[in-house]
Amino acid sequence: MEVSSALTEDERVLIAWLEAEPAASVADDLTAFRARLGAGGAAALAVLDAASARLLDMAERMRAHLLALQLPVPADQYELAERLCGALLDVAARFDERAGEPGRAGVERAALSLSGLDLLTEVFVLSSLVAAPAPAGSWRVAHRLARSADVLRAAPDEPARCAYLRIVAIATAQPEGLTGRELAWAFQFLDARVLGAAGFDDGAPDGGAAAWWIDPTADQVPQAVARTSAPEALVQARRLWSFNPRPMAQKLGECLEWVTAHMTAAELAGMQCEVEPLAADEAGFPAGLSPLETLALLRRLRGYWMATPVREQPRRQSQYAVQVCIGLGTIWELGYQGRSSPGQVREWVVLNESPGGLAVMSVAGAPGNVEAGAALALRRDPEQAWSVCIVRWVRSELPGQIELGLQLIGTSFQAVKVGFRGRAAQEMAPALALPVMEPVRRHPAMLAPAGTYASRRFVFVRDGKGVYVAQARALGLDMQTPGVELFQYEIDPYPI
Repeated sequence: MEVSSALTEDERVLIAWLEAEPAASVADDLTAFRARLGAGGAAALAVLDAASARLLDMAERMRAHLLALQLPVPADQYELAERLCGALLDVAARFDERAGEPGRAGVERAALSLSGLDLLTEVFVLSSLVAAPAPAGSWRVAHRLARSADVLRAAPDEPARCAYLRIVAIATAQPEGLTGRELAWAFQFLDARVLGAAGFDDGAPDGGAAAWWIDPTADQVPQAVARTSAPEALVQARRLWSFNPRPMAQKLGECLEWVTAHMTAAELAGMQCEVEPLAADEAGFPAGLSPLETLALLRRLRGYWMATPVREQPRRQSQYAVQVCIGLGTIWELGYQGRSSPGQVREWVVLNESPGGLAVMSVAGAPGNVEAGAALALRRDPEQAWSVCIVRWVRSELPGQIELGLQLIGTSFQAVKVGFRGRAAQEMAPALALPVMEPVRRHPAMLAPAGTYASRRFVFVRDGKGVYVAQARALGLDMQTPGVELFQYEIDPYPI
């Protein structure tokens, strides 16, 4: 490592500026940073360390700002996130260059690689928060830093190994299907306790449903074996890494048991714990999500890591306009009142479709809180019934443009109110009653706000020409997202 006396006067001045109080605006701070540091070229390690600290401070402020915004984010914030990701990637690449210098000791290479991977972590977080792909070159630098740190032979709890596997693990959990809050929480949550259990080795992976392969020489995300076989040339040349997240999924079972026990204890004490965030020191969980949200996220992560989801039905390219209404509450009002308020229904374009879902795009932005897991209703013609969908993923490759992947869960709906037995607050929640949808669903279902499902028996009320009241039995929770939950039911033949 360079000592202080080896620094030039210009480097001392630059370090002093980097360590000084940053500008109040991230945009102004980033512009000044770019002007001071320049692009490319070698830099003393002390300069890189100071530059890294300054960029991580910007990234932390930008992350907090983006978490408070709804998708799609304003064009200026999208472009600012892109610029900041570019700066983070540039400095990470410089750490990669220094780590690869001949004569570096293994401890030094690991430390430099960890610094670069910390910067890349922010690249992937910020890109995901604006629903954009990571900048070109991000994965190539990540793989090179991992090789410099010799992560294949490192101890399971070695920081550089954990930093690399954290990026890989999130990439295998369909990050575009996570909300911003879930994504930020997951990056904080995944530490050596979980990452140390991951299967990570040199060579081609097995053919398991949870197996992934990585080409460490390419600018490429990890690839699922269930979707894409590894190229035979790479297999023969042993130029592959294998990653299996299934042991991590099994580790999440312990976390799920703790959260479930926490919620049960709170309910027995008469507390409504579903919406109160967990304390930051409770069982090692980060702050930011309530027990209910934590439970839903851990279940989905476990599902992704136990077996990679594979598309079962072919998609057909399409190009036609549809009316779209976003949000469970807005859809419920649409069904209850029979009409929509101005601005609640917008025109989108269908890009492709299959029997189980479709992809839609809005090039003019979208109103309301568009996020993964939200409810969405659409129809092609005003005379048709509204179909109900769940947003499975969100992408935004250009400012102001947003693309949604939708899962169809109902070909029509009725607006009802539901109330469960055993709840401390005896309130009726708005819900959408969905018809049977063979062969996916053999019973009618309810789509209700997250946290509504509380016991086997419930009542629901439907207003129309007359008031219809029924008692029903829930048959189990089919789906749970941060905003909604879906459960099938049957009319109770022996109402109490």
